Amino acid sequence: MHLDAFDFFRWVVGIIATVYATVVTAQSLWGWFVWLAGSDKYISMVRRYVIVQGLRLRFKTFWGDVVICILLCVAFLIIWRAHVLIYDLGGKLRSTDFRPPPTAGRVKREDVKRDTSGSSHVSRLHVSRAIHSS
Repeated sequence: MHLDAFDFFRWVVGIIATVYATVVTAQSLWGWFVWLAGSDKYISMVRRYVIVQGLRLRFKTFWGDVVICILLCVAFLIIWRAHVLIYDLGGKLRSTDFRPPPTAGRVKREDVKRDTSGSSHVSRLHVSRAIHSS
């Protein structure tokens, strides 16, 4: 198993941030619930005001924000999927022992030609054939 320090750090920070955000949100909602559940005269008036304002909301004005939220969620899922694919590709590349075949890139003795100056050179056609034939 390959453990990457960045991936470990990313998961630990993600878990800590998620737990922290959940606890803080739950505490805030519980605090508002307890405060609005009070029996004081002014608290009941605030409670009624909050209910009336919630009922008067115009949902047509919020559809633009809803569409933006949905598009951001779709973009997040696409980026997440791409990250998973890249991570899996890295794992597959690490697990594969990629080595070229033993004959790839080697030039056969008969492919080497001598010119009149005595230096040898290899024809590109012969090298191409040698690589593609293996």
